[in-house]
Amino acid sequence: MIKKLCNTLLIYVAMVIVTFSLLITQANPAFLQNNLLSKKLFAYSLLNDFSNVIVGVLLILIGYQIKGNIKLIKKYIYIYVVNLLMFIGLFLWTRSFTTQNLYDAVLPITRNTYPVVLGAISALLIKDKLKNWFKKYKFSVILGGYAIVFTLPSIFSKDIFGLGNGNNIITAFSLVALGIACSNVEVDKLHIDKKVITLMSISVILNIILALFMPFISWRIRGDFSTAYRFNVLTSISIVAMSIVIFTIGQKIKTNIKISEYTGLLVLLIYSNNFIIEKIVNGSISLKVLLFKSCIVSIIVVTLGWLLLKIDKRDLTLEERLLLNDCESINIWGRNLLSYIVTNVKKYRFNIMNIIILYILAYMSFILMSPDFSAPHLGKDYANIFFYTFFVRQHMLILNTILFYLLYRFIYGIIGRFWISVILNYVVIAIAVVADAIKIHYRTEPILPTEVTMVSAYGDILSMVPQFILWITAIVTIILICIVIYCERKLPQNKAKWRFRILGIVLAVLVYGSSTRINHEG
Repeated sequence: MIKKLCNTLLIYVAMVIVTFSLLITQANPAFLQNNLLSKKLFAYSLLNDFSNVIVGVLLILIGYQIKGNIKLIKKYIYIYVVNLLMFIGLFLWTRSFTTQNLYDAVLPITRNTYPVVLGAISALLIKDKLKNWFKKYKFSVILGGYAIVFTLPSIFSKDIFGLGNGNNIITAFSLVALGIACSNVEVDKLHIDKKVITLMSISVILNIILALFMPFISWRIRGDFSTAYRFNVLTSISIVAMSIVIFTIGQKIKTNIKISEYTGLLVLLIYSNNFIIEKIVNGSISLKVLLFKSCIVSIIVVTLGWLLLKIDKRDLTLEERLLLNDCESINIWGRNLLSYIVTNVKKYRFNIMNIIILYILAYMSFILMSPDFSAPHLGKDYANIFFYTFFVRQHMLILNTILFYLLYRFIYGIIGRFWISVILNYVVIAIAVVADAIKIHYRTEPILPTEVTMVSAYGDILSMVPQFILWITAIVTIILICIVIYCERKLPQNKAKWRFRILGIVLAVLVYGSSTRINHEG
C-alpha cells in the first residue's frame, strides 16, 4: 500500500513538473520576453530540461512495461473521447475556440493533434515484431544506433531524420521502441562496470550544464536567447541520454514504478496537444497561478487515468462473460474477419489501387514544389523535404488525396467509365503539378486560382514549357489511350448506379466550390 502511494506521488510530481513547464512556455512571461539574464530564466531552463527528460523516461517506460496487442486501439478510442470532452470543457470554461480547434479535436490523426500519443500506440501495436527484430542485434549496437540518430541533429542543428522538436510521431515511436528493446535484455540484471558508470555520470552532468549555461552562451554570442533552449528538446542527445540513465538506474535499484497505460497516455496527450495548454493558461502569467493550475491538471489526469482503468477492466469482464476471450471463439472470429477483408480487397482492388496512386501523387505534388528537394522555405529546422512532407505534413497529404479522389468522382460521375475516369484524373493532376513546378521554378510562385480562370494564362504557361516536355506529353498521352482501351476490354468494371455518380459530382462541386470563399472575412 505504501509502495503504491509513493509510486502515485512520484508520478504526480513528475506530471506537475511537465505541466508547469508547458504552461510557462505558453504564458511567455516577461522574463522570457526580454533579453536579460535572471534567476527565473535559469530556473525555467532547468525546469524545461527536466520536463523533457521526464517525458523521455515515460516513453521508454511505456515501451518497457505496457503489453502490445490489438486492444490498444480501444485505449486510443478512450483517449480520443477524453480529448473531445476536454475540448468541450475548456470551451465552456473559456467561451472561445476556432474552427481549427474543432477540426483538431474531431480529426486528430489528419490534423496531427496529439502525435506523441499516436506514435507511442503505433509502436506498442507492433511490440512483438519490434521485440523479435531487436533480438537480432546486441544491446550496445542498438544504443549506438540511437546515439547516432539523436547526436547528429543535436550537433549540426539540422533535422536530417525528421525528428523536429520531439512533438511528433517518429520521436515517440523511436523512444517507445527503445523501451521495447530494453525489455529484451532485463535492464535490472545488466552488469554495469566503471566505464559505463563514468559515461552515465558525464551524460547527466553534461545535460545539466547545457540546461544552465546555454542561455548565458546564447546571450553572450548572439545578444539574445534564440539558441538558449537549443538542447532543451526531446530530440536532444543530452535529454535522451539522461532519460536512458534515469530509466536504467530506476530499474537497477528496483523502484518498481508502474505506469498505468491511461495515465501515461493522458500525460502524453497534455504534452502534445497545444489547445489544452493554451486554454489552461487562459491569460494567466503569474507563476503561482500557473503552478496551482499545474497541480489541478495533474490531479484531474491521475483521476481520469484511474477511471479509464476501471472502465477498461469492467469491459474486459464483460468480454470474458460473452466468451470473447475464449481462444476458439477468437480464432473463429479472426478467421471470419480475415476472410471478409480478403474478399472485399479482391472485390475492390482496383479502387484501392486508385486511392494508393492518388496518395503517391499527393506526396509527389509536395516534393516537386520544392526546388532542389530541400526545404528552405520551411525554416532552418527542416532540411529534408521528404521527411518533412511524410512526418510533419501527413494531414495535408491525406487532405490532398481526398481532393484528388473527389476530382476523380466528379469525372467518373460525368463519364461513367472507371478506367477512362481514373487515367484522365491522373493526367489532369500530373499536368497541374508539373505546371505548378515549372511556374515556381521561373517565378517562385505557384499557379494562382485567378490565373486558372484566365484563358490567356494558359498560353503564358505553355510558353514556359520546354519543347521536349511537350513531346514527352504527346507520347505519354498516346500510351495512356492505349492503356485505357486495353483495360476497358480486358478488365471491364461494372458501371456505378446513377445515385452514386450524382453524389460524387455534388460532393466535388461543394468542396471545390467552397474554395471561392478562402481568405474572405468570416
